[in-house]
Amino acid sequence: MSFERMSDASIARYYESIREQADADRKHKEHFTASPSVRERADKLRQEMIKRRMQHSPINWPS
Repeated sequence: MSFERMSDASIARYYESIREQADADRKHKEHFTASPSVRERADKLRQEMIKRRMQHSPINWPS
């Protein structure tokens, strides 16, 4: 998925959604974010946010 055409707000919402789901997974011991593809997508979003100099919180992945 290419993020270049997405607005800053859309990228921030997408990244925040993954971060919130990872937090929920840690609290409830679920594994919705355990998939490598979710982590890869989040990393690509983070890279795009860095490129655009957007602030973001780190994702605390469940163990």
